Amino acid sequence: MELVINPPQQVFDQLINLSGELNGWAHQPYDYRFYSENFDEYWFIAVVDKEKKPHENFVAGGCLARWDAENEASLYSIGLYYCKEEYRGKGHGLPVFKAMMGIVGDGNCVLTAAVDMSEKYATTFGFKEMLPFWHMEAEIEPGKMRISADLTEKYVTKDWKEVGEAQLEAYDLTICTRNRKKLMRNWFQQDQVYTRIAFDSNQKIVGYCTIRVVNLNRLCAAPFYAENVEVAEVLMADMMKSIPDFASFEKLIFWYPDVNKDVERLLQKLLPSDGYHIKKDFRTQFTKNVIKARDGVVYSVACSTHQFV
Repeated sequence: MELVINPPQQVFDQLINLSGELNGWAHQPYDYRFYSENFDEYWFIAVVDKEKKPHENFVAGGCLARWDAENEASLYSIGLYYCKEEYRGKGHGLPVFKAMMGIVGDGNCVLTAAVDMSEKYATTFGFKEMLPFWHMEAEIEPGKMRISADLTEKYVTKDWKEVGEAQLEAYDLTICTRNRKKLMRNWFQQDQVYTRIAFDSNQKIVGYCTIRVVNLNRLCAAPFYAENVEVAEVLMADMMKSIPDFASFEKLIFWYPDVNKDVERLLQKLLPSDGYHIKKDFRTQFTKNVIKARDGVVYSVACSTHQFV
């Protein structure tokens, strides 16, 4: 076994394929390039079996990003921490986590902890500062979604390319206090990613939604913000029209804070009761201090791997 840092793409592909098939994690191969090019520093740390072929040598791995912001301390984030099923319980994952935490040092670090791992991350690894709520996962059947006949006309949406950078950046800062202009604009430009911005009658931004195609013939809302459920409904109606063959996808995924009760109201307006399923999915935990966001308008976070809102 060998511990490696930033191995070839085929190792990352094994990680996302395994975690997608067994745990439903939503990714694309290009995520490796996006993370490494758009965060200030990026480490994909993995254990590989040197006796196996390059396309089947993944044993365990995890990803660490450093995100710098003006006048703020760096924020580290850990994601995609995963051990191949046949190697679990043999101590192969721990060196990966220790290597990541060695880089973090005394810095503030965030991760999204699965339900069965939340307590361990807090007590064993120091991720004790956490939001007072869980994030839920809504799995939606796109083929059963319907646009309401009484859809409000108070709001309109535009493709993100038609919206001024400064206006969108200013709105995003009302939700996430760390400036992520570079991250989000490059995120919008990835392959099979669709983004629309919602406006009220005064041309004020009142929400935006990005949906991308991910593995296993699924869609993922990442992110989805709306000032109220009417805005959310208009955004979803226009997103359904914007995405080719929308109804043919197996699932659409939302990851949302359970303090936003409007998410369920939205789903009830768009879908029959058998058209979606909700489960408790993860908790956002920090090592030093919690970075708060405007969680009441979050219908889906930007990324469950390296973003906290």
